[in-house]
Amino acid sequence: MSHDELLTVETDPRGVCTLALNNPAKHNAFNDEVIAALRNKLNEIAQDDKVRILVLTGNGKSFSSGADLEWMKAAAQHDEETNQKDSEALAKLMRTLYEYDKPTVARINGSAFGGALGLIACCDMAIATRSAQFSFTEVRFGLIPAVIAPYVIKAIGERQTRRLFLTAERFSSELAEKIGLVHQVVDDQSLDDTIKIAVDKLLKAGPLSVQACKCLIRSLSPDFDDESSARLIAQLRASVEGQEGMSAFFEKRPPNWINQN
Repeated sequence: MSHDELLTVETDPRGVCTLALNNPAKHNAFNDEVIAALRNKLNEIAQDDKVRILVLTGNGKSFSSGADLEWMKAAAQHDEETNQKDSEALAKLMRTLYEYDKPTVARINGSAFGGALGLIACCDMAIATRSAQFSFTEVRFGLIPAVIAPYVIKAIGERQTRRLFLTAERFSSELAEKIGLVHQVVDDQSLDDTIKIAVDKLLKAGPLSVQACKCLIRSLSPDFDDESSARLIAQLRASVEGQEGMSAFFEKRPPNWINQN
């Protein structure tokens, strides 16, 4: 797919821009091309004075399955330096979304896994369908969610993060709401109406006041080092365990750290 096909963008007369990941056949999984296209599009939208609110979603039945596993498998064969560059690109995307001046709303139309949960945690508001499921899947592949970790911890706290990062278990949208990953859960058919209500509330606020509020909140929140996070995941991608995890998945067998006795 070309860069123009990886995303869809639609802006209504009120200045509400809906930006959607557009690869439903792969459950909107992302790779280096999608990461670059998404960051470029976010920067482009940020310069458009007509846009007041950004709604981030996925086309099809999934929000996003996270990193494309074939891309991850190829990355495991790269050296640590190349992997760090890839990880830093993802880190820049997350920071771009987190520091976005305009209000951001995650329209979670379906399940979200791995790095996609970082996108959700970076948004100001998150509304999910009742049928959506979530999981931080990385440790199942011998990897870690290093790049998204700071944003997830800000959203759900250290205690919940410990459990969900370490178990990689799937959890429901109801639990996601309970722990603070999403703000509201609605029936699938009510999603768009609920998004509209949320957007209407945001449109009543002064645009400059909203930007100032976001800046204030960020200034009161501890910052973190993107490079260190990227280095951690780069090291694991190139590690024996990371390569074993990817190989086991594609060979449809348990990884060697699972005792078969």
